[in-house]
Amino acid sequence: MRAEIQSIPHCRPLGRGGSLLALALVLAAALLAMQAPRAGAVILPAQTIDGPSEDIAGFGGVAMAEDGTGGLVYLKRIEGVDHVFVARYLDGHWLAPIRVDIEERFGASSPRIGAANGGELVVVWATPFATEHGQPVDELLGAMLGPGSSSFGQAMIVDPNILSGTGVSPDLAVSPTGQADVVYRVVSENLGQETSIPLLHAGDVVEQVRVAHFNGETWSNLGAVNRNPGVSMRAPTAANAPQVAIGPTGNGIVVWQEPEIANSGVARIWARRIFGKSLDYVLPVSATSIAGVPVLDDADSPTVAISRLGQAVVAYRQNVAISPLPGPRIMLNTLPDGESASGTEFVGAIVADSAVSGGRAAQIGAPSIDVDEHQNLRLLYDSNGTPRVIFGTDRGLVGAVSLGPGFVGSEISSASVMNPAGGGVSAWPSADPQGHPALAVREDFPEGAAQTGLISGGAGGAIGGLAVGRSGLGDGLVGFIQGPLGDAAIVATEVSAPPDQLVLTVPKGWVAPSQALVEWQPAPSANGPLSYRVVLNGQPLQTPAGAFQMRLNGRGVGSGSKRVQILATDDTGQQLLSAPSTLKIDGQAPTVTITRTAGNHAVRVRISDSGSGVAKGSVSVSFGDGAGGHGRAKLAHRYRRGGIYQLVVRARDKLGNAAVVRRLVSIA
Repeated sequence: MRAEIQSIPHCRPLGRGGSLLALALVLAAALLAMQAPRAGAVILPAQTIDGPSEDIAGFGGVAMAEDGTGGLVYLKRIEGVDHVFVARYLDGHWLAPIRVDIEERFGASSPRIGAANGGELVVVWATPFATEHGQPVDELLGAMLGPGSSSFGQAMIVDPNILSGTGVSPDLAVSPTGQADVVYRVVSENLGQETSIPLLHAGDVVEQVRVAHFNGETWSNLGAVNRNPGVSMRAPTAANAPQVAIGPTGNGIVVWQEPEIANSGVARIWARRIFGKSLDYVLPVSATSIAGVPVLDDADSPTVAISRLGQAVVAYRQNVAISPLPGPRIMLNTLPDGESASGTEFVGAIVADSAVSGGRAAQIGAPSIDVDEHQNLRLLYDSNGTPRVIFGTDRGLVGAVSLGPGFVGSEISSASVMNPAGGGVSAWPSADPQGHPALAVREDFPEGAAQTGLISGGAGGAIGGLAVGRSGLGDGLVGFIQGPLGDAAIVATEVSAPPDQLVLTVPKGWVAPSQALVEWQPAPSANGPLSYRVVLNGQPLQTPAGAFQMRLNGRGVGSGSKRVQILATDDTGQQLLSAPSTLKIDGQAPTVTITRTAGNHAVRVRISDSGSGVAKGSVSVSFGDGAGGHGRAKLAHRYRRGGIYQLVVRARDKLGNAAVVRRLVSIA
């Protein structure tokens, strides 16, 4: 089923022990009428990918490429051993899951997935490969499923030694062309060093944050990105896991939490750009002081997004105990793309949302952020149980809105997707009116309207592991695990945006009917293939399937100025009508007007053309008495004698349409 949902009054079973969804869709406002209207985006029905089953062991994430392909990854037990499985998303459908680590005998953990155009998928995971002093030693592996392939290739070593794999928490980003960066943690008491590192805080660990790069064929380990390898790190948690983002050219950025030796070891947020196999210098992200007062509390929950042009935006949570802030806050900092401003350093952290109640006792969740090539940003986070979306443009933050329903459950993660055309998608764990756990998904339309759906799958139960895969075009795949381990299900849905950036080309100026050619570029969309129709003066025309140009029947459409548009329709039925262009067709010859004057003893000849105009050099007039004229659009002649004369006028317009007029003139 791929249609916009307005209401689903009941659950419908799907497979063994499954449930398609319980979704109540509320339209928050009606779509506004526009000169170039688009159909509303759709929240597609949730689908239970696997389960409920006692063998489901964990969820690793979801990914989506610009062309709408993607997949999700999870862990499932086979004979008591956890293995990596992937469900692919192709042509708007979820395919049956396939196993990735087919050559591995040992249990897998921490799987992550990324997607490139053409259906390509990249997966990484951790697995034991040896023991040392009676303890397992893990390695980080990766595998790729190429375009058109039905199975993953042989596993490749990303990092041959990640020690015990404790808190590895990889984060994987893949470009549309198949390049990838992965950031992960390696934790040990001394990390192989001869002397142990002093712990700045009780509970700290010795840890490296490492990065590896995939060029589409092989992995290259870029080593540790830590600013100071002699500084202890906070014990690994979901709130301090490193994050990475990658742009369409394969250049990326990594952010992580790391204490500084000064200020009693306060943990800050840091970043480094990644240029293929090269790591750039360390950049400070988090604020060390506000209004001149030092910030002496840890920052955590970093998240990063990168635009097509290389602008990076980082959001993080600033905790408070003795901070100058009135309470915990989400902070924002921007690294320019190098075109609009220098990209050598962040511009400075600012408070994303000052409207947080509760003072120091306020509860705020980890942020999720997205940015587009126009420097617009969209940030979602939990503010005391209320979803809050913060909006920004190239001129700074421009507004905030509280969403509903509220956050519910122990998991406080959220997901946000930016639509380059405006608006976007938000998703967060919530509950339906009966109190049953559900995922709230809200789509904000560019026109200002919105729709919200409550989605669940499997046999219900608590929602965890929420992840979103962004296409970069406003679409998103949303995946999560629902239900307790031992009876859990893997669930996914898609929020689909209409096609965008539809470019139409028509000839400039006036053209002959044979030159009435309309051309258009394929509209970027993650829901292809698209179909196109030429719309002439508001009426759709039969348009060849698969074509990106169409020659109009000039004689059939007639001459004059025509309003031409292109209507693009994706495979969900969403439509985009381009802005109108004017096509000027001239298939008519010049008009010749003959008027009698001077008491019917003279004539006046006027040649005109409402289209391309008269080619004056083509004008030739014979008045029938031996006199004539040429090269002018207006002529006059007086006959000296009475009689009957044949007046002949020949003229062409600037496109070659010719007129020949013969008229008998009687002079008394």
